[in-house]
Amino acid sequence: MNVVGMKSITAALVKSQQLEFKCDVQIPVPWGHMSAKVWGPDHGIPVLAVHGLMDNAGSYDTLAPLLPANIHLVCLELCGHGYSSSYPPGVVLHYFDHAYHVKLVVDYFKWDKVVLLGHSIGAITLFLFASLFPENVSRMISLDLVKPFSVSVKKLPVIMRGIITQMQGFSEVGPPLTVQYKEARQSIVDNYKGSVDEKAADILLVRSLKKKADAEDAYELPNDLRILVRTLTLSEEQIKVLVTNIRCPLLIIRATNGLKNFTEDVLKEYLNIYKSSSADFRIVNVAGSHHVHLTHPERVAPHIREFLLPLTSLRTSKL
Repeated sequence: MNVVGMKSITAALVKSQQLEFKCDVQIPVPWGHMSAKVWGPDHGIPVLAVHGLMDNAGSYDTLAPLLPANIHLVCLELCGHGYSSSYPPGVVLHYFDHAYHVKLVVDYFKWDKVVLLGHSIGAITLFLFASLFPENVSRMISLDLVKPFSVSVKKLPVIMRGIITQMQGFSEVGPPLTVQYKEARQSIVDNYKGSVDEKAADILLVRSLKKKADAEDAYELPNDLRILVRTLTLSEEQIKVLVTNIRCPLLIIRATNGLKNFTEDVLKEYLNIYKSSSADFRIVNVAGSHHVHLTHPERVAPHIREFLLPLTSLRTSKL
């Protein structure tokens, strides 16, 4: 066989081992629909991925092709993000709403067990879901988030007052903003403070902008600020009780230049909780920023593949 033929066979083999994009889906919910990008075969191991605040399902576009080819990856878009429906005007999202939405999706697909993959706010959502419905979770992967955010009990009145004030200010959904593409891209790069570059911003903008038909370089950007209200008001003790109920194998992938919103003492305390409660707890550090899974997926994917090996190797052996 000549060199060209060998290269063709090699390329086909590599492609067969990659997770491939399949389709977009809409999951019906009482207020409209939740959108998702689906990767991999229908019979694959179910994996539900949830993005971070202000992101969308495109957050996993670079990571997905590097994951095992025999998983069924559903990259869900949270309410008000990407192509998913927003809540009706006057209704404000609570973080527990997101966990409820995940339950709706799990029930829709009739999954008895699912692997959870979450980044940032998506990881908070999945920490809550896994603690409330541990029987539905086979494994969980958290990208650059060690634990859900907590609030000081002593400051609770001030914090809750601030939340209600924000709710009043953001309750109405404004008309879409009209922006030029470069303006929208630069806004993401600036607002994410170095966590994403222009290439990553381009990926996220695919599902964030809508081209205006009557202009050459004009796009509509949703203007719903309700998703910015941080409505989680759990104390440290309440969070500890919740995460102690997570029994499944747990992998936390931390970015060296990612979130640092707690002390080393708090970190050690939660690591000890996970070591005691989880069937298989692992934590690894990778070089990069908060969005390292998007900007440098090759640093993240090997850890996920290894963590999923007990499931993916078993599924492969049955095929």
